[in-house]
Amino acid sequence: MNVRFFGNLMTGAAVAAAMALPAAAQTVLKVGLIDPPAHIDVRATERMAERVAELTGGELKLEVYPAAQLGFANDMLSGMKLGTIEMFVGATTWLGAFETDFWVSGTPYVFNDQDQARAVHEGEMFQGMADRLAEAHGIRVIAQNWDRGPRNFISTRPVETIEDLKGLKIRVPPQESWIENFKLAGAAATPMPLSETFTGLQQGIVEATEQASNWLYANKYYTIANNLTRTAHNYEETGVMIAERVYQSLSEDQRAALATAAAEIAPWHNEQVAQEIADAEKAMADEGVNILDVDVAKWQEQFRVNFDQIVEIVGYSPELADYLKSEWK
Repeated sequence: MNVRFFGNLMTGAAVAAAMALPAAAQTVLKVGLIDPPAHIDVRATERMAERVAELTGGELKLEVYPAAQLGFANDMLSGMKLGTIEMFVGATTWLGAFETDFWVSGTPYVFNDQDQARAVHEGEMFQGMADRLAEAHGIRVIAQNWDRGPRNFISTRPVETIEDLKGLKIRVPPQESWIENFKLAGAAATPMPLSETFTGLQQGIVEATEQASNWLYANKYYTIANNLTRTAHNYEETGVMIAERVYQSLSEDQRAALATAAAEIAPWHNEQVAQEIADAEKAMADEGVNILDVDVAKWQEQFRVNFDQIVEIVGYSPELADYLKSEWK
């Protein structure tokens, strides 16, 4: 297999040769993800591993473990803090368990669109959050600009207007920013583990759930819930993270290789996500799913009215809240 990275061609044989150094000459890091092997984040991490091997001449090897083989997200994050887990690739929103401001990506309509969401994650505010995380909790964020795509609703009854949220039993992650936002919008927010969501829809425990369209399609929610509402209410980013004590044990060249590889993979990753979303929405339409579009500006306005309350409830820093509001269109 040939893998091209922005003009550099590295064959599978070359990668294998680079990774075949004697054990004493090679540093091996295990990278955990909660996503299944076919997920874009897993495939991107595997490409990153190949690029790191090339950049370091095989001195640094990343072993990729998808499907929660190393534990669930919170387990892996706690493990990085303790130094028992080396690397994790997943939504930066999970980091809110340690630095509350990271939960903000789970707040509807804090970002204008995908490009602006990514730019904010790449900017000084989120870099400052990442620096505090490394210093206080021993988790370093190498990159946080791998798009996860806009989150939309899929539901058993049509959701066409903001008023249709009233009383809607919607599955939300068991996290305060999601719960409180939808409660303030009048929905019956129902915290539920992701693993129980399909059954919850099937049994009528919930009437709706929300994720990026490619994720909704991959989990086959459309076979139960026949209405996809493109609200684009959330924009999260995937982060590449490493235990700080592991990071400090690496050479400067190895650290640079991790940063370079993560940055080089981002455009390819984000293109794949956008294409997957387009393909998923077409496939659902072909399966007879009712595709609904909303007045996004109106939804933004309705949710943003409640933002100051959410800031107080969740405990976001005033600096972050003021910055995000200054960026609103």
